[in-house]
Amino acid sequence: MPLHMLDIGNTLRRYRDKYNYTQQYVADIIGISRVAYRKWENNEVDFAISQLGKVAELYEVSIPEIIIQSDFQKKQKIPLNRKGHQCY
Repeated sequence: MPLHMLDIGNTLRRYRDKYNYTQQYVADIIGISRVAYRKWENNEVDFAISQLGKVAELYEVSIPEIIIQSDFQKKQKIPLNRKGHQCY
């Protein structure tokens, strides 16, 4: 499934909120501007899977977990629990 069809931005925002990180902090860690990161969270731009690697490292999850979480959230809109996993 193409990344633009997933709600990855919402997943990134939820992880960031869970850790109480600012957009600026996350952007600095992954090496992009805050504006660019905001566009990621708002699903305004497409980005390569390789760009998710630093985000996955920051939140100690795998890239597939982010993608699966995004696809599932898009379909179900189920919240993350404290460990970043979906509540059932």
